[in-house]
Amino acid sequence: MKIRIDDIYAAQNRIAPYVRPTPLRKSHTLSDFLDLPVWLKFETMHDTGAFKLRGAANKLLSLTDEQRQRGVITVSSGNHGRAVAYIARHLNIRAVVCVTEIIPAEKVEGLKAFGAEVVVHGQNQDAADAHARRLADKHGLVFVSPFDDPLVIAGQGTLGLELLAAQPNLDTVLIQVSGGGLMSGAALALKTLKPSIRVIGVSTEHGAAMLESIKAGHIVTVEEKPSIADALPGPIPADNQYTFNMCRDLVDEFVQVADADIERAMAYLIRHEKCVVEGGAAAGVAAMLSTPIIQESRAAATILTGNNIATERALAIYENAKETL
Repeated sequence: MKIRIDDIYAAQNRIAPYVRPTPLRKSHTLSDFLDLPVWLKFETMHDTGAFKLRGAANKLLSLTDEQRQRGVITVSSGNHGRAVAYIARHLNIRAVVCVTEIIPAEKVEGLKAFGAEVVVHGQNQDAADAHARRLADKHGLVFVSPFDDPLVIAGQGTLGLELLAAQPNLDTVLIQVSGGGLMSGAALALKTLKPSIRVIGVSTEHGAAMLESIKAGHIVTVEEKPSIADALPGPIPADNQYTFNMCRDLVDEFVQVADADIERAMAYLIRHEKCVVEGGAAAGVAAMLSTPIIQESRAAATILTGNNIATERALAIYENAKETL
């Protein structure tokens, strides 16, 4: 199945009762520092605190009555699971979420608060993913991919529609890349509506599976190391059908950022934008502050993808980070 811009417009209409458009706000501090207009997309404003609500809503709202009765299961580092649980609760669907043993405790509690049945299994996403698929087969649950699914990708693509509707003159957009669902959908929307736009993928310094796979020309295995941006590192299943090809074809270039730069960006966002975000959400700002990636741009934007971090942890990062702008 080839995903098209019409699928993204259909998703936008389908999810409208559950997913509100989020603000795109100009950062005057970043704009002055970088000497070009910089815009921040506040995906933190969703009811679940992250962009994943878009794709989860589009997927679950597309299920048949028989599939809804069976229930759903997914694997998640936190935000996708919260989104699936949130929509499932609204639709009266059973939701099971498999997580690894290394995700922060606050994300597990967040999943439970949204009504998910949480299953903890394995030291990495591969192990949790395989366990979720086994449980799906055993109990007849519908498996909901966190990224490699046409409906999930189309849902995430609605973010791209909103970006250009709010700021048609954008010429560069930095988007975080993990499994590639957000990047695939948003880049498809952006490149279809404005072929000249430059789309930059932002990854962590270690465990950047999509970047390493594109370099190699095929899916490769990466070591999943702990990171402040815990949603970004990690493997891509070898049976990937959509996001690898889409990211390869649609992303103009990639940039990697270190944990120290991400923490600095998190502190910057608290101090100057009055916004608390999780590590992965600050990666785009980190790239802007620590690399020359947008110095040739005329108008740039990046995504604050989520805010699911314990307040105490965010404050500790703020207090310990080196001085920001």
